[in-house]
Amino acid sequence: MQRNIAFRPRRLAHANLWVSNIEQSIAFYESVLGIELVRRERALKMGFHSNGNTHHDIGMIEISRGVDRYGRDGNIQIPKTAGTAVRLNHLGWEMESERDVADAYARAKALGDAKFRTADHLISHSVYVPDPDGNMHEFYADAVDDWRTIFNLELEDEVTAAWNPLGAPPSDAHRYPVNPPIRSVPQSPLRPIRITRATLGTHDLDRMVDFFRDVAGLTLQDKADGQARFGGAAGGQDLILVETPESGKTGLQKFSFVVTADCDLATAGKALGAKGVAARFADTADGPSLTVTDPDGFQIELLSPSNAGAAH
Repeated sequence: MQRNIAFRPRRLAHANLWVSNIEQSIAFYESVLGIELVRRERALKMGFHSNGNTHHDIGMIEISRGVDRYGRDGNIQIPKTAGTAVRLNHLGWEMESERDVADAYARAKALGDAKFRTADHLISHSVYVPDPDGNMHEFYADAVDDWRTIFNLELEDEVTAAWNPLGAPPSDAHRYPVNPPIRSVPQSPLRPIRITRATLGTHDLDRMVDFFRDVAGLTLQDKADGQARFGGAAGGQDLILVETPESGKTGLQKFSFVVTADCDLATAGKALGAKGVAARFADTADGPSLTVTDPDGFQIELLSPSNAGAAH
């Protein structure tokens, strides 16, 4: 991987997960975590959830189980060799414009590093880049002004096809939502507003720091005591890297959401615990938090606004 590609995203916008049972995960993220289901692609066994701040805060795909799945251009979108286990699929990073995506891709190509996967998802145009530990990162720009015209429960067709970032003049438009209306799920005791950060474990902190600074183009906010914290151009704290021992787990450790100011995390934790949901409340010096475990063991951290860092 070469240096100085610098995608420079605004913020972390979603986490996409490989899950064991798509129906089970859809039910959990909507009714328990309180994030509205906004899109399904049944043929691909996909679901997407959003509270309105962007087209999806959470995407999920059922593991492949040895079967290829095809996108809208007839090409294999999900090969049977991918998604063979429950894990992170990718983190999605929102860019200012399509031009920023294309320009970073052009810099990568000039350095001989443009072997990245690209995609036209109708709602967005994307470049997928692996980090040194093999975690995948999607750098994307929204391609439509109203994502709900494509991401809604009335449509279930496949949206993904090939995209050439250098095939046509890119758009300079900034199409990401600004102050969008936030929705809540009435039956959930939680009121998440947006995804706010992800935490990744690594055995080689310095190498990962170089990637996220020089390739991803994030700002290194702090590095100390085996951790590094990064933010995007919107000013939030979007990523935490944690150095783990050789015997420790690498990859996704947890991802975090900020909740509304009136969401009582202690009360929500008790309500979820009474329903058999694994939920752990903590009242720290930075503010309250609640960690919930989903059916596949993913850790989701809910943070009060005071504990979530700068707003995006």
